[in-house]
Amino acid sequence: MTKVRMPAVSHLSFGRRKKLDSEMSSVIFNAPNPIYCIQSTQHLILAYCIHSSKFMAPKTDDDLYRQGSQYRLWSFTTTELSSIREKVNRRAIAKIKHEHATNGFEHVPVEFLTVQEELDLVLYYCGKLQDMSGLFKLPSHVKATGISYLKRFYLRHSVMEYHPKNILHACLFLAAKSENHFISIESFTQLLAKVTQESILELEFTVAQALSFTLMVHHAFSPIHGYFLDIQSIFPSRIDEIGAAHDAARRLANDSLFSDAAFLFTPPQIALGALAMANDSLVEQYLEIKFTNQPATLEQLSNVIKNVRTYIEQGAQQLPKERVVAIDKKLYFVTNPGKLNKRKVEDNNGTGSAVDSDAKRVKIDKTDDDSTPVP
Repeated sequence: MTKVRMPAVSHLSFGRRKKLDSEMSSVIFNAPNPIYCIQSTQHLILAYCIHSSKFMAPKTDDDLYRQGSQYRLWSFTTTELSSIREKVNRRAIAKIKHEHATNGFEHVPVEFLTVQEELDLVLYYCGKLQDMSGLFKLPSHVKATGISYLKRFYLRHSVMEYHPKNILHACLFLAAKSENHFISIESFTQLLAKVTQESILELEFTVAQALSFTLMVHHAFSPIHGYFLDIQSIFPSRIDEIGAAHDAARRLANDSLFSDAAFLFTPPQIALGALAMANDSLVEQYLEIKFTNQPATLEQLSNVIKNVRTYIEQGAQQLPKERVVAIDKKLYFVTNPGKLNKRKVEDNNGTGSAVDSDAKRVKIDKTDDDSTPVP
């Protein structure tokens, strides 16, 4: 008896699949013999798909990308992105103020972090995650996924709730698993000082939950390689020039990880912008050939490249260490208001009484408060 390969029906709606399951079950249980059962089921599915032709319409790569989680959940306009961060910041401040009041610190003059300070601290620890990836000799796509997880996490939570130095370990560990580059938890913690297996595993689910369990991340590295192959087919005699542009574009795509580019542009757009920064004339000639007599499309692509370039340049900028230290110091007193109160008393020549910070330390739900200023 020949085995029939069943067509996939996962794209059908729940109601249609339920109806199809019912019809298939009826055929199977009422079939006079197994051969009839297999043939009838196959014919039923084929007939169903033919009559439901809208489910079989061809899809472009753009259509497929827009149906994916990266576009649906993690692509924004600049206005939307700013609004999300402001909302996360306000919610965290309200939560921590409540915790302070509960623990008797409502009169302590705590200075909360601004949205920009939170973002700067996250980007600083994205750099630390990159350094850690080098320590483990991880591939570029694993490092990029870990950085993406860290940035996405802080669109759901504030650094005043979860310190990035704790979250980044869980992000990289989870990224290695999701990118099929598994590292055992024993090996992972062996190279990290003062990091326990429990501290990572306890936060792994919290990170995955904040990511809405969307662990697949598309990066600009693959589109850069695709452009590399396509440009070669058009300019076969310029292989060395194209290869140099490819290598430079990968480095520029890495810089884009330290900006908001991935939230605002698609991976192919970032790749094209990186290639244009690497070799502007080559990309200009390539696009003119690909889009001959399409001036509107060329103008649109030119604007995209210009905008992407701005974010890549931002990502390449180094944050001053002094600013990071100042931000982390503010964060330390946000999560340890008793320390700030004690310092205020000492500044007043010992007048008054300091609050016993050990007895009344603020406890933020699910937060590791072991946050000390950046060394």
